[in-house]
Amino acid sequence: SSVVFEAETEKADAKVRWQCNSKDIASGNNYLILAEGNKHSLTIQTVTKEDASVYAVIAGGSKVKFELKVISKPADAPAAKPEEPSMKPEQASDPQGGAALQGETPTPKDTPPAEDTRQALTGLFTEKPQSGEVTVGENITFVAKVNAESLLKKPTIRWFKGKWMDLATKCGKHLQLKETYDRSSKVYTFEMQISAAKANFAGGYRCEVSSKDKFDSCNFELTVHGESNGNDDSGELDFSALLKKRAVQVHSEPDVDVWSILSKAPPSAFEKIAFQYGITDLRGMLKRLKKMKKDEKKSEAFLKKLDPAYQVSKGQKMKLAVEVADENVEVKWLKNGQEIQKSGRYIFESVGNMRYLTINHCSLSDDAAYTCVVGEEKCTTELFVKEPPVMIVKNLDDQMVMKGERVELECEVSEEGANVKWEKDGVELTRDESFKYRFKKDGCKHVLIINEATKEDCGHYKVKTNGGESVAELLVQEKELEVYQSIADLTVKAKDQAVFKCEVSDENVRGTWYKNGVEVKPDPRINISHIGRIHKLTIDEVKPEDEGDYTFVPDGYAFNLSAKLNFIEVKIDFVPRQDPPKIHLDCVGRTAESTIVVVAGNKLRLDVPITGDPAPTVIWTKREKVNRQCHQPKMQWSTCVTVQDEGIYSVVVRNPAGEDTADINVKVVDVPDPPQAPKILSVGEDSCVVQWEPPQFDGGQPITGYVVERKKLKSYRWMRLNFEPFPETTYEAKRMIEGVPYEMRVYAVNSIGMSRHSPASQPFVPVAPTSEPIGLCVEDISDSSISLKWRAPERIGAAELQGYGIEYRREGTDEWIPASQGLTERTSATIRDLNTGDKLQFRVRAFNMAGPSAPATLAQPVTIREIMQRPKIWLPRALRQTIIKKVGDVVNIVIPFQVLWTSVLSYLKHNCNEKFSKALLVILVKEWYTVHDHYRRTHCVVSDLIMGNEYIFRVFSTNLVGLSPEPCTTKDSVYIQKTGILYKAPNYKEHDFSEPPKFTHPLVNRSVIAGYSTTLSCAVRGIPKPKVTWYKNKMDISNEAKYRMLSKQGVLTLEIRKPCPFDGGVYTCKAVNDCGEDVVECKLEVRSQISKEEKKDANI
Repeated sequence: SSVVFEAETEKADAKVRWQCNSKDIASGNNYLILAEGNKHSLTIQTVTKEDASVYAVIAGGSKVKFELKVISKPADAPAAKPEEPSMKPEQASDPQGGAALQGETPTPKDTPPAEDTRQALTGLFTEKPQSGEVTVGENITFVAKVNAESLLKKPTIRWFKGKWMDLATKCGKHLQLKETYDRSSKVYTFEMQISAAKANFAGGYRCEVSSKDKFDSCNFELTVHGESNGNDDSGELDFSALLKKRAVQVHSEPDVDVWSILSKAPPSAFEKIAFQYGITDLRGMLKRLKKMKKDEKKSEAFLKKLDPAYQVSKGQKMKLAVEVADENVEVKWLKNGQEIQKSGRYIFESVGNMRYLTINHCSLSDDAAYTCVVGEEKCTTELFVKEPPVMIVKNLDDQMVMKGERVELECEVSEEGANVKWEKDGVELTRDESFKYRFKKDGCKHVLIINEATKEDCGHYKVKTNGGESVAELLVQEKELEVYQSIADLTVKAKDQAVFKCEVSDENVRGTWYKNGVEVKPDPRINISHIGRIHKLTIDEVKPEDEGDYTFVPDGYAFNLSAKLNFIEVKIDFVPRQDPPKIHLDCVGRTAESTIVVVAGNKLRLDVPITGDPAPTVIWTKREKVNRQCHQPKMQWSTCVTVQDEGIYSVVVRNPAGEDTADINVKVVDVPDPPQAPKILSVGEDSCVVQWEPPQFDGGQPITGYVVERKKLKSYRWMRLNFEPFPETTYEAKRMIEGVPYEMRVYAVNSIGMSRHSPASQPFVPVAPTSEPIGLCVEDISDSSISLKWRAPERIGAAELQGYGIEYRREGTDEWIPASQGLTERTSATIRDLNTGDKLQFRVRAFNMAGPSAPATLAQPVTIREIMQRPKIWLPRALRQTIIKKVGDVVNIVIPFQVLWTSVLSYLKHNCNEKFSKALLVILVKEWYTVHDHYRRTHCVVSDLIMGNEYIFRVFSTNLVGLSPEPCTTKDSVYIQKTGILYKAPNYKEHDFSEPPKFTHPLVNRSVIAGYSTTLSCAVRGIPKPKVTWYKNKMDISNEAKYRMLSKQGVLTLEIRKPCPFDGGVYTCKAVNDCGEDVVECKLEVRSQISKEEKKDANI
């Protein structure tokens, strides 16, 4: 028969490939491949046993595998129709615009699951594991190889059985996983060894390998021949068989409540139970379980459990505490499932029912899950260790480079491996395809590298961490070649040597020499040299044809240096008579043209052409002093010329026929002396004005300008601010960072070169004055004073606010007078001792390190004069009606009043008679208070007086007509004394803190090896401090030298030095104080050492 496989893609133009056993299939004798739109089909004609295999269809990044099984047709069976199975693979999107396959696949009972299609195959495997067969009880090994030459990190491999079972958790007696690495071929070899195979190990397996963004996988089969004896368990690898077996139990027990089983099961068993009872939606199962209300059973072992989570900063101490029901129970502490052993970092404490775990100096490795176990119960928490912020230890430095140079901006942070963020003018820098910016990490150092800097790279660069930031400025300047020494014209004779020499500022610049426009090539007589910044053209044994114009052209620059070579041909005529000597100079005398200028530090050679017969004698003199007498018309300095060699040199030539004289003026020039230390005249927000004095010695040449440099105070790198010499002695430096201290220095430049730098200026900080104070207004005014108030400026700046200055001036004048000495830090002030009637204008300025701010001025002048107002009584509405009270009632009346001077209030006491039925309440502002009214007795008590005040009382009598004309006044005043306050401390009963000794941590039985020192430790508490005694086999060992007893913070330690087998026994620790005693003991076993001979005998 024939079989047809069909597949459908999302896009009609998708390219589809068919494979059989991982090999591509093409239309041929037995295969027919068709494609119509988005439908694709594979037809296998005349199916045979050999066609039974694993097939696959691939479209873009999606791959679906399916299996074809061929069954022999029974003899009596009718002819069957051709099978037409279809496929329905998992949907997978192709990142390159591929298509996804759709359809249905009839999967046989043991068909391997579809391969994971998370990413397109990349061919990581150089050798894939192949399907194999094994007999029950025998061993088999599957091998996979991966070439890591193109991988950035080590590949990760995982082995699966079926679709879900990860075999990494099943390693043991029957399964071992191995890996090896060949450094020469860079190939990883992964092996899966199955030992003593069982029948239930048969089935489909999968191998997956991944490395960063690459992934590959392959399937293979294991066939096990033979039958199991039936006594074996389900096996570590039998996952599919387990599902099949339990599927039968599900049908036999349909009434089982799966959700009740899941609610009681641990989370680790959810997957197993779900597959056992046929639940395929694991995510929906977990959501339903989360919504179910599960009754929590009260813990019997814990009274108080650990909190769900704790947080601690790195390097700090953390203390975990639980409260147990039984104060004598032992607890275990686990970290990620592993028991924690006692050490210097982990401290266990037991105080009553409380159990503590203290972690000292927490690090990132302590970020884990911690569990406290008591018997069968346990409680778990998570500890999160928070890293401290990363600080910048070393800031960035400002740099100034030339165009095309390499730039490295370096900073140092407080921790290794920390992540930093680089920005340029507020825009984050990232690696791009041009690799313009490179980021380098070296421990705590972080470097930003810019290759071949350009003008566009100028700006402020910032590095940021989560704990700080640092800013630096980068300036890129165009290269300008400076000529320190140009080539000069030469006049030489035959067979002399001609040397053209020039010096430029860049020692890396090369150049070309030309003669009359033709390039000069070196030969045995012509030598071209380049040493540092000096370029030389040397011509030996000059010939007449060497005369001409010579030019030096620097490579990459649009200018040249030219000079002329003049050739003098000397002809000697032999005549019988004598010739007087003659000096041949182009310019002789003491004029400016006859002056020879030489740079200090160079060698000078004076060649003077002379004639005469016989050969004349040459005498060189300087300032009436004979320097040299010879027959050569040459003067040469063997050492470098200095300023002291400057002067007028005379040459005298003599022979019997006469003499001749010539003067040569030699002037020695040098670089100037350094200028004086610069002074900072003023500073701004991002600028300063610096001034300096010219150098005392200009080097013999006029000063052409100055070069200014600056640096941050804590940096070592100076940055040049100007490349062209600045002609003035006052310079304004800009583009500085506010609040950062700087220093300045200056170089002097003349035609010879640049001087040494001046001493650095005093450190200064660029700051700007604050903005003006706001809200200036008059708060109060009197005949001789005024009170002003205002608010702080809106912008303070980087410098701290030093205070405020207050000034005033009289109307019609321009002179501002300080209102007080110094500055005030408050935002209000009272100015006293002013003249009444003056009309004054006031202003306030804020001061900081940069000086005063703009002034805040009142809108108009203020006249110093008190504002007079009549006193007012504000009578409340409630008091505008008659108040009726019973005799003996207390009347409390409050009447507010307003007055601009101190009021004198008087108390009135009225003498009254029983015939009088009414009285008047009198309140006299500024004079008296009425304390009683309608009072009928001849004595009274005045209350509510203020302590510390002095009072005078008077009494009026009143009847129906009115008050008596004259009151009766007390002779003496009454002073209300202040009563003292005595504090009496309360008496408290002293608490008794004493308690009998109790061991909070017992001794533990130990087994040690002879010859190695050991310790026994326990912990005790008690008040007063108990006396501790150690015993061995009930014998006191306190005075024996072999033992050492230590006690620190309640922790008792017995150190046994190099124990021997006789030191074994029962050790007891006894603690005694006035309240009682307690005893704890343990057993110590000392094992003898095994000698090397015994070890060899044991191995044999």
